[in-house]
Amino acid sequence: MVDTRTQPVSRTGEAAPRFSDADLYSLAEKHGTPYFLIDEATLRRKVSEMEEGFSEYKGAFRVAYSVKANFNPSVIRAFTSEGILFDLTAPSELVFVLKAGGSSENVMYTSITETAAEYEQVIRLGVRKVVVASYNGLVNLTEAAARANVKVKAMIRVNPEVHVHAELRGSMGHGKFGLQFNGGSPDSALYVLKRILGTPALEFEGFHFHLGSQIEDPACYAEAIEKLEAFILEARRQLGDFHVGTLDIGGGLPVPYGKKVPTPKEIGGKIAEQLNSLVESIGDRFTLVAESGRYLTAESTVLVTRVVNVKSFGEAKYIYVDAGYNVLLDSALLRHEYPVEVVPGGRPSPQKVALVGRLCDPLDVFPISSRSKLGGAAVGKLVLFREVGAYSLVMNMPFHSQPRPPVVMRSGDGSYALARKGQDVERLFADEGGDCLPS
Repeated sequence: MVDTRTQPVSRTGEAAPRFSDADLYSLAEKHGTPYFLIDEATLRRKVSEMEEGFSEYKGAFRVAYSVKANFNPSVIRAFTSEGILFDLTAPSELVFVLKAGGSSENVMYTSITETAAEYEQVIRLGVRKVVVASYNGLVNLTEAAARANVKVKAMIRVNPEVHVHAELRGSMGHGKFGLQFNGGSPDSALYVLKRILGTPALEFEGFHFHLGSQIEDPACYAEAIEKLEAFILEARRQLGDFHVGTLDIGGGLPVPYGKKVPTPKEIGGKIAEQLNSLVESIGDRFTLVAESGRYLTAESTVLVTRVVNVKSFGEAKYIYVDAGYNVLLDSALLRHEYPVEVVPGGRPSPQKVALVGRLCDPLDVFPISSRSKLGGAAVGKLVLFREVGAYSLVMNMPFHSQPRPPVVMRSGDGSYALARKGQDVERLFADEGGDCLPS
């Protein structure tokens, strides 16, 4: 049963996933702690929120899931049934999508290394839409497509070089990602576009850019679209007419992590008018794609841990849990303030509370958001970390010889099923080379 009495409300006005105390303790007894718990209904709701967010765009709109955020097969399967696209950056991610029931027809492949070997592999597995971001990558894609005797739809990843107020920025001068519009070298969007248009094995499909993560100001999207419009018009003047079938504006939709942030509707609504104007300007009613990894998955998942020790140190109270940053690496790398709550809760402590993990590392102290509720913490009680569905599962590491925790999913009908087995220490020992030792 879902406990609806004290449901936290997200900044979209929807209830964040809530689980009954009885279910949380029952799962802890069955699987041990820590464990991750995913709510399938929340995954699906996030897709709907993105689709509604860009509903004012007058052309077709597609959501794309960035698999790097969480490649658990149960998550991929849920998104597959929603009919959305998948943004992939590695052949191994493609294998996960295909084995989880996805189709290569719904894949947009955006490589970072752009090697001939990976292009050959993904083309062999049926991918036909590829984003290139370098001249060398274009050469490799062209040769791979020619060898396979197939026609590949090529998109160009551009770097609009706009200033972005974001936690992680993906658009900057001389950055890692994308091509300058016209830098006067083969590694420029204009040069690569010209080569694509003249290559029989390729069909030009459109443009892609990614500005960053946790973007709260849509003005950077507006500036990027304005620069892209100017580039398209100038490129047509120099190269002749060409069709733009797809525009992928990347990700960046923010997750609250303890503070109020704009909704997809607030961001999408503010840039829809400019996107519609771009359609009129270039004469192509392109398919608009918005990617997300973090937004689609973060709020769906909680990490369930157990209080194993409590101690007072002067005016401070230290709460020790049986998880560390090895399962929530962003808490140490980016100081993410995950909303945390004790189950069942109690009166707030008059002491200053510190929440710490089980690792022998002074960095293993969890930042506490303003939405956290740590009153009533006592040995044996459970502690929930909310909004941990993005990157936490895929960045688990075995520091202190810690096995990966199990993952449980609550399906749409309210039932619970194991989505990833917990790794025991024997398996970890073997994976780390123990089975290579002489007997």
